[in-house]
Amino acid sequence: MAYYSILPIYMPDEQAPEYEMLDYNGLQVLACKTENGYILDRIYSSNPSDFLIDTLQPGTLLQNNLINKIIR
Repeated sequence: MAYYSILPIYMPDEQAPEYEMLDYNGLQVLACKTENGYILDRIYSSNPSDFLIDTLQPGTLLQNNLINKIIR
């Protein structure tokens, strides 16, 4: 009998990505920490114009000088 699953048979040895909440340029964002810096994943804002800013698109590498603090 065949067993079908969406999970891989052998799990990769990769670690889960490490996410952190940041205050970036006055906005709260969720970013993934990598060896090159932080990559933007999500913006927390109720202002629709914040989502139209080109430098705040998901997948963008964030500039370290604009990170005000790390929110725990």
